[in-house]
Amino acid sequence: MGQEDNKLLQNVYRKALFPNMAAILGGTINVFVDGILVGQKMGETGIAAVNQSLVVYLLLCTVGSLFAAGASAESSYAMGQRDEAAGKEYFSLAMELAIGCGTALCGLGLVLAPVLARLLGSASTTDLIEIYIRITLLGGLFKILLYIPYFYLRLEGKMKQSAYAMLTMTALNIALDYVFLFVLDLGIAGAAWASVLATVVACVMSFGFLFQKGGMFRFRPVRVDGGKLRRIITSGSPMAANNLFSAVRIVVLNSIMNLVGGSSMVALFAITNNLNEFSICVQNGVPQTGSALLGVCHGEADNTMVKKLLWLQLRTGLLLSAVFAAAAIVFHRQIGLLFGSHQEMGFVIGCWAVSLLPATCNNILSYYYYAIRRAGLSNLITVLRVCVVTAAMAWLLHGLGAGIWLFYPLAELASAAVWTAYALWSAKKQGTSLYFLEGFEGSSLRFTVECNAEQICSISAGVSDFCEEIGLTPQQSMTLSLALEELLIITAEKTMKNIGTMDVRVLQRENGALLRIRSEGAPYNPLEHASENLDFMGVQMIMNMATRTEYQSTLGLNTLIVEI
Repeated sequence: MGQEDNKLLQNVYRKALFPNMAAILGGTINVFVDGILVGQKMGETGIAAVNQSLVVYLLLCTVGSLFAAGASAESSYAMGQRDEAAGKEYFSLAMELAIGCGTALCGLGLVLAPVLARLLGSASTTDLIEIYIRITLLGGLFKILLYIPYFYLRLEGKMKQSAYAMLTMTALNIALDYVFLFVLDLGIAGAAWASVLATVVACVMSFGFLFQKGGMFRFRPVRVDGGKLRRIITSGSPMAANNLFSAVRIVVLNSIMNLVGGSSMVALFAITNNLNEFSICVQNGVPQTGSALLGVCHGEADNTMVKKLLWLQLRTGLLLSAVFAAAAIVFHRQIGLLFGSHQEMGFVIGCWAVSLLPATCNNILSYYYYAIRRAGLSNLITVLRVCVVTAAMAWLLHGLGAGIWLFYPLAELASAAVWTAYALWSAKKQGTSLYFLEGFEGSSLRFTVECNAEQICSISAGVSDFCEEIGLTPQQSMTLSLALEELLIITAEKTMKNIGTMDVRVLQRENGALLRIRSEGAPYNPLEHASENLDFMGVQMIMNMATRTEYQSTLGLNTLIVEI
């Protein structure tokens, strides 16, 4: 038996990271590519129109993320609490809410499209904006619904499938952009149709992957429950706030940039804003990959693992952000030319690049508080950094001319200072730490074990010592030892095919202990076979002796729980 080991979940995180970043990139690169190709074809007026139209796109994202992120957060927490039925019900409720609210929003938007275009644009861009947002709204329901399989595929551990669907959307969008803009010469309407059609394809593919045989989540009509609805909205509010206040930020900053330097300054902001959307694969990709893991671990009251996952994300995020920022600084001139701009971009992109590191840290902490169901603190971070402090800093610096771009790093640092001060005050008031983790946290024993009978049998002595240390009764110790040996042997044979390792945790409870065995491999539930034949007699004995036994397949892992 080894020392405390958390490698399994960390490996799951690392394996999921780049597919998840690719999936996010598939979603955000549509905006990025539209900006590049429209800029090349239509110049700075075209790219300004796309950037101003982004407000409507973000409103669709707000609705989709509100229901999908909120429901998936509650589903992951329910899975951690071993309430699979509730986890599935949240999925169905999210589907109903997304379809109903999405249809109403898109219908209203189509009616108000001329008004929205006048509000968002200027004399040179109003007509272009109206065309773009009308087409966007015609396919808006698919954009909203796309969020549901995106979040739930992650919960099922199917990030590769999600990435495949999203990257297909990216490739299709680029191809259609080229055809519609440069071959058919459809103008900004071509760019809008390219995004809509690519999104429809990705949505159909993603639901196809989610509903594959063996999947956990299926739509079943459910009655709208007020309590569940409130929990979805509360848990989803940080994600929705990010999209909503991003829309507000674009409107406000476009106005400030226009005041400072007219259309050329608005075009520069459009380029950095597109670059920022592109970098979301790092800013949000790193914490989104861990949000389902954090939710399950928090539901299990595995506070030690929650903390380790948070620090793993911070290390990973800082490294990837530094690489991304360095690349942006080195290739700043080429980035400007990509968008059809010949303005000097060095200082502008340099300011944005420096801000990327604190921005990623702020995002990671926002997602962390979202995952542990501290939506208020998550919302505070989001609203500060996305809109309030950013807009205030840009306004304070607008008299500096080109110096206004310093708002990027200064806003992120000021936001971090404000929310950290509030969090420290709140933590002190509640008698906790900045982690804000609650519940009984007794001693625990963690280790990995090879998938062979010899090593499995050799661990009993160390587990017996731990049982004595935490004060279990002889009957509880015997049940735990039997469960450990029996379930590890079955898991090694049936799930792992006697190859690889399994992750084991024994956690002290107030009146007993909890055994958790996690493994990769094919889904297999030995508890279902307990009464089939004599080979599972030991499993049947465990089920009779334990307070509770349960199996879950989440995050692409098999998890067996035995509470004693």
